[in-house]
Amino acid sequence: MSADDSAASAALTGDDRTDAAAAGPTEYRRLFKYSAVIADFLGNFVVVMMMGACGIALPSILNGVYFVLFVVVLTLWSCCVRSRGWFAVLRYLLLIYVAGHVIMIHLTQFEFMQHAWDNHGNETLVER
Repeated sequence: MSADDSAASAALTGDDRTDAAAAGPTEYRRLFKYSAVIADFLGNFVVVMMMGACGIALPSILNGVYFVLFVVVLTLWSCCVRSRGWFAVLRYLLLIYVAGHVIMIHLTQFEFMQHAWDNHGNETLVER
């Protein structure tokens, strides 16, 4: 039996584990690296799509911020501009804006805030 025959036999039966063990961790690292890149892209994609949905669902001045940022980010992505950190800063600023927006929406549901914002009988041009 020649050396080639014994190597082929070992490869078929699974006796040659040195090559498989050496290639295994490298494949796992590569798979992990690609899955991390894909997960990061999908996370950013979902953030941008939700930003657009918020801006389109109920048009208002407050939701206009979401729509404008949605258009800006998609324009930059379509021009192949790299997001070397500006997108992370944008997400944190947007997080602060969203928190303030949600707090204001919830505050308007309380009766004391409705009374505080009531015009107390003063007529405005809209009410006439």
